[in-house]
Amino acid sequence: MFQVVTLFATLSIAAAFTSTGRVATRQTLKMSSVFPENPTDLVGDLAPTGYFDPLGLSVGKDAATLKQWREAEIKHGRVCMLASVGLLTQELLKNPIGIDGPAIKHLDLLDDKFPEFGELFILLCAFIEGWSIVNKWEPRSETRNLKRAARLRADVEAGDLGWDPLGWYPSDPTEQAIIKTKELQNGRLAMLGVAGIVAQELIDGKEILCHFQKVCA
Repeated sequence: MFQVVTLFATLSIAAAFTSTGRVATRQTLKMSSVFPENPTDLVGDLAPTGYFDPLGLSVGKDAATLKQWREAEIKHGRVCMLASVGLLTQELLKNPIGIDGPAIKHLDLLDDKFPEFGELFILLCAFIEGWSIVNKWEPRSETRNLKRAARLRADVEAGDLGWDPLGWYPSDPTEQAIIKTKELQNGRLAMLGVAGIVAQELIDGKEILCHFQKVCA
């Protein structure tokens, strides 16, 4: 079973890092997929599934709503990419403060050794979200009379925090679409992977790596 999971994970990673020449155009997707062509301006659809929405959740939704959903998807994907690295690293390496066992229980054990961690972490998350709301979302003064919740501003791209200290984000629109699709695919894979890790460790109480090569008591 775990060999099958590993195989699918490998294939997903390979798809996420598809080269420029293999990124399917919308016309190719339309011809090779049983799913409809992407009706939005958002990237992320790849052959052979193309625009994958079998439940029709996007039907009837306007562009602003779909952009907010994409914003949420990107954020969850980024959190899970970090979480997947953190969960596995905690179990691979010797913890410097003596915390061991399944990674999903480390935060509970950390509370005894560093009780302020939870509050500091929440403050960090609140700072990032607050900055995003102030700088990327419509101000309340513009939406008060519209009787609706604020949305991402029309000139803001979903997931764009304006943070690229290494200058890796390309200027070419085609390359930008490729980078965005890679991030989405890796984020989606990470969300599935973290969900699997958490579920497995909750079920049997063992480190996830005990099911692979790590020798556990």
